[in-house]
Amino acid sequence: MLFVKELLAVAGLTDIRLTDCSVACISTTRPIYLVFGHDAEHPAYVIRRLTDDHDFQTQQVHKYLYQLVDKRIPKPVGIFEHGGQQYDIQYGVKGAPWFQVKSKFHTEAARAQLEARLWQTLVDFHSAIAAGSNTIETNIIQPHDELIRVFSEYHKIERTENAELVKLVESAVNDLSGVPGCSAIPQHGDFCLNNLIIDTSHITVIDFEDYEITKMPMYDHFTLALSLPSCSEEPNLAVNAYKDAQIAAAAEKLGIAASAIQWHFLHHILLRLGPWSTGEKRAKYRAWLKQLLASFIEANAP
Repeated sequence: MLFVKELLAVAGLTDIRLTDCSVACISTTRPIYLVFGHDAEHPAYVIRRLTDDHDFQTQQVHKYLYQLVDKRIPKPVGIFEHGGQQYDIQYGVKGAPWFQVKSKFHTEAARAQLEARLWQTLVDFHSAIAAGSNTIETNIIQPHDELIRVFSEYHKIERTENAELVKLVESAVNDLSGVPGCSAIPQHGDFCLNNLIIDTSHITVIDFEDYEITKMPMYDHFTLALSLPSCSEEPNLAVNAYKDAQIAAAAEKLGIAASAIQWHFLHHILLRLGPWSTGEKRAKYRAWLKQLLASFIEANAP
């Protein structure tokens, strides 16, 4: 991949460590190029091609977040042009993605220790954003309004009428209308194992394509809970993820009534079954989410 070396030269990022660099390409929603120095265990740089406005916006979000959370996310380098294309370059970080390290957490004790670190990473990430924000006034979200909105978006895609779901949403809206509004909290949008780089002493958060997909609190908590090693892949069991002790503790700190947690979880499922999961890349996960919703309806139908 000669163009990567040429791009690094344009960016002024060639040094003695990269004299004999190697490049690996990961194909996700768009190609990601990892640049490794000689005998390096982690990439020196991570490169993504910017193809549309959303890509550029994501880069700006990354730059903004780094000012707030610092080393909790990779350090951005900048945008550089080569061959008529523009690329986002960021520094690599120590650690490895979940698919490379999951074999190291095969015991229950190791898994529990990892999960505790993951929950703390989420708390630290949200806390750093809140502490670094210049917003003086706290915006208040009305959960019942948010649920109505995401159900409407869901219904535009899933046009088949589901009477049980309609009744459940009506029940949820009625319950949520009777509880106080809650503080709006910008959510990562896809805070799951696949978007965390795990090292022995540090966990780095990556991928900000879905940042602020909602400000409904608990959304990131459910995303993480559903991706944890302890979460069953069976939808009829995964549906109980919202009952996790960490979820209950987080809700209490956020001032969310215990009786409202299940409706926040319903909001989470419906939002992800909206436009977010309609692409081909998420087709398999969307099918799983539909099964999860079916299990939720069955377990909570009025």
